[in-house]
Amino acid sequence: MNKDHGLTGRAAEECEAFRSSLQGAQLQRLFDYLPGIYFVAKDREGRVMMANNVAVQLCGFKQEGEMIGKSDYDIFSNDRADAYVADDNHVFETGESVIDHVELAPDPHNSINWFITTKIPLYSVEGEIVGLACIARDMTSAHEKLRPYMEMNAVLDFVRENYSDPIKVDDLAKIMHLSSSQFERSFKKVFHISPTKHILNVRVRAACRLLSTTNDTIASIALECGFYDHSHFIRNFRKVMGVSPREYREGGRKIPW
Repeated sequence: MNKDHGLTGRAAEECEAFRSSLQGAQLQRLFDYLPGIYFVAKDREGRVMMANNVAVQLCGFKQEGEMIGKSDYDIFSNDRADAYVADDNHVFETGESVIDHVELAPDPHNSINWFITTKIPLYSVEGEIVGLACIARDMTSAHEKLRPYMEMNAVLDFVRENYSDPIKVDDLAKIMHLSSSQFERSFKKVFHISPTKHILNVRVRAACRLLSTTNDTIASIALECGFYDHSHFIRNFRKVMGVSPREYREGGRKIPW
């Protein structure tokens, strides 16, 4: 990795010590938990040195060890491998990253999906390019995973813009053209909390910001954030934050979201 991280002195030394202590497998585990994200690291010869579970399955293998040491020509058809290698060589020869390149890629079911690919050079401690890291997002499956959240965007926007006013679950259900019971079930399925709890969280978040950045009275903040009286505000703020609004302000707490 490139040592030019913009730090100097002891901070730079601590940064390098931390980065040197990281094992590749630790970083790889992160990519195994990202749905629809293909991750591969290659050496300068284009051989796979690391791959996450998504990449392994996408390329038709059962485990990472089967991919290690293979080149694109060992994995893909020649026409696809030619395109991938051309991008790799651009990174190796120029040191420039390939960012958000849209391309087609096969999947294990012999279908074709759209991917958005990013490739960045990997540097040795001497500053030489020794390989590259590639991530690709399967836009087809990603869209399906995000669809339930995107469908709720209108509701989230409404709450964010109107939290200071009374909001009824019936009002939110109408936005989604659902009955109140259908909407509550759908909302809980997507976000794992009730619509009422979400509204409360948004109001408390807004109150935290005002408590941290203004000298407004707690009573005025309560009204501004949609709580109908002072005691209602204190009770619900404590329920969410574990402390009273006054304790939060005096403790110098930061906004928790």
